[in-house]
Amino acid sequence: MGEIITIDMGTFLETLTSSFLSLLIVVIIILFVILLKGFAMYRAARKESKGWFWVLLIFETFGILPLLYLIFSKKQNN
Repeated sequence: MGEIITIDMGTFLETLTSSFLSLLIVVIIILFVILLKGFAMYRAARKESKGWFWVLLIFETFGILPLLYLIFSKKQNN
């Protein structure tokens, strides 16, 4: 009872800043993955590639699968 708690403001601000930057990086990555997946699914739907559309919808691979699909489907168009 009656203990005084001290907070080092420098450490507190460093922790707060690093937490905010970590959260910002995660949010940016999530937005990138959502946009990449959406674009890949849109292209699969436009090309009537039902198999690719369902694979892209079901599997979440941190943007790797949609990126591969976009690269390979572009080469097939040329």
